[in-house]
Amino acid sequence: MQKKAFVVAAICIYMFAFSFAFVTPVSGAFSSVIITDVKPTEFHPGETKEVVLTVKNNGGRDARDVRLEFKGTESVSLVGPTVAQINTLNSWCEKEVKITVHVEEGTPNGVYSIPIKCSWYEYYFDPVEGYVSKPNTISYVPGVGYATTEPVTLGISFDVKGDVIINVGSVYTEPTHVRPGDEDVRVIVAIENSGEADAKDVEARMICNEQFAPSWSGTDRVYLGRLNSGIRFTGVTFHVDVADNVDAGAYSIPLVIRFKDTENVEYQGVRSVDVLVERKPELEIASSYTEPTNISAGDHVILHVRVRNVGSEEAESVSVRVTGEADVPFDYDVTSDHVGNLKVNETGDAILEFDVDEDAPKKIYQQGLEIRCTGDRDLGDDRVYTFNKEIRLEVTSSSSGSSSIPGFEALFSFLVLLLVFFFIELRKKEKER
Repeated sequence: MQKKAFVVAAICIYMFAFSFAFVTPVSGAFSSVIITDVKPTEFHPGETKEVVLTVKNNGGRDARDVRLEFKGTESVSLVGPTVAQINTLNSWCEKEVKITVHVEEGTPNGVYSIPIKCSWYEYYFDPVEGYVSKPNTISYVPGVGYATTEPVTLGISFDVKGDVIINVGSVYTEPTHVRPGDEDVRVIVAIENSGEADAKDVEARMICNEQFAPSWSGTDRVYLGRLNSGIRFTGVTFHVDVADNVDAGAYSIPLVIRFKDTENVEYQGVRSVDVLVERKPELEIASSYTEPTNISAGDHVILHVRVRNVGSEEAESVSVRVTGEADVPFDYDVTSDHVGNLKVNETGDAILEFDVDEDAPKKIYQQGLEIRCTGDRDLGDDRVYTFNKEIRLEVTSSSSGSSSIPGFEALFSFLVLLLVFFFIELRKKEKER
């Protein structure tokens, strides 16, 4: 009985070994190379990092000469060797592989994968053949037998997260030449998102100051809305008034930009807008005097007006003209005079003439004057500038017939008659006594 049992056991062992060699093995009997972990997986555009892969043999057979061939893309690629080699990877064991990964500048946000072609040799003991080493690309196909297949395709993925970068591009103004005192100047700005992430609820606000003020309410603020990566708005327009006393030169006006990213996180940045204020003539009255010095009613007066250029460029064709004033008792024979060209800080004289009305009361009068000039044509300034000024002219005495209070002569005559009548009546009463 023992001998029969031994024979039966031997036959079973033989049949098991035979079936193991020629029947499709279960999954645990194969080698299976997989990637179980990748660190790190987050990148910024333009970033290069060392990445550690955990490679595991998830099968029951050992693997030798494991070859990992990485296929980079236009956006994500390897720096240095693109093939990694592992000599041995026993069943159910794992090893680390280090690679260097680079993400291209300007890569939009998203998940990017790198394909990996993976091949290796299985190493195992075969009861018939003994220890066997064969490529994993030879596999058993039911109904066909063992056949050559393609290497296993694996893959690793990286999450690329870019930033929103709002920049100010070209800036120009209307008018092109901005000068002190200009009003409603259009400052036209190009605002672009040069980052890799989209922005929404974008708002730009110009921080005005003493030199530049909003032309009217709200003209220092522009709402742009959504600004996706790579998009530019070229017509962002602000309206400002330039102060009269601003010096010529380049000015940098702060521009505050607020926005949200796609996850509703709020951000704020400060950029600047450069505006060039060009030179301009500025004329004022330096002094004035009259001949005669003391003006009386009925006089003929010569008025001398000295004009000074206190601006930053030459004033050409300067002239002075009297403006009409309803309550001024002067009749001008010469209402305007040509001064000529005035360089910066240079003065020039204008001479005007007028007659004082015969009945002009003693009083100080405000006489309006308009000073007109053009800019320096050699600098391309052909504008016409006008400056409205006032001088004080005092009539110090009236004519001989007009020195009394109006109506005084009639009152004086009435008093005299009244006094005469009083004396006549007094004499009559004395006679009656």
